[in-house]
Amino acid sequence: MANWLNLSRLKEWEFAFYVGFAYDAVTDADIEAALSDVTNLAQVDVRLDWEDDRWLKQHTGIPATQKHAYRIAALVHAFRAGDVMRHAIELDTYVVPQCCSCVCNGHHRIRALQYLGVPAAPFGLAGLLDALEDLVRKAAAECPPDAARYFSPELLAPAADDVLLVDNVPA
Repeated sequence: MANWLNLSRLKEWEFAFYVGFAYDAVTDADIEAALSDVTNLAQVDVRLDWEDDRWLKQHTGIPATQKHAYRIAALVHAFRAGDVMRHAIELDTYVVPQCCSCVCNGHHRIRALQYLGVPAAPFGLAGLLDALEDLVRKAAAECPPDAARYFSPELLAPAADDVLLVDNVPA
């Protein structure tokens, strides 16, 4: 299990080195357009990291500007079909120079969950302690009962390193 962070407060995570979330520019309309393209959407393999999906990378019929929308739409489709997220989204303050934010793995999942209206998601936390403590103060959450269906039992089970909330404030 990982710590749960409030997705609606994503913009507030902007501690000194956080410069943005990769797929803010992918609109709901972009995702809906990709969801309606059932033939192409079925070819996107959400089990692979996005860099490894050769079909999507090489498909010339999907504009490069829309390929991330297809990846996100494929995740939305999978979640709606009953697939669950098995790995926490990874935050690591040390990777900022490589990916321009501390989200080193999980940008597409974040956007898919936002599209589905899921208010909180499980995150693994690593990096500079002061920054992570600030993040937890700003965005700590619990998994809402109606969102639990999107996450594996392993992510839902409490763990020793979870941030405990008292009256929705980190303890």
